[in-house]
Amino acid sequence: MIVCEGQLSGDFEGFDDTDTIFEFYNGQQWQQAVYSYSYFYSYMPQAKVVQEGGVYRLYVQGMTGSVEVKRA
Repeated sequence: MIVCEGQLSGDFEGFDDTDTIFEFYNGQQWQQAVYSYSYFYSYMPQAKVVQEGGVYRLYVQGMTGSVEVKRA
């Protein structure tokens, strides 16, 4: 189930660690929940947060993988 969908604000530089915050253009913020490093640069990419079971995952356009997130 899609929980949030839209553009991320500003520069996106991929996934890093649990301090990483992803902010959507509408102001909604999600924090990376587990360490997973994958560099990918994009300016204001399309993204979505999908609930898969009890876990939320962030998918970003142009990236092959996703990362587990939680509400910030």
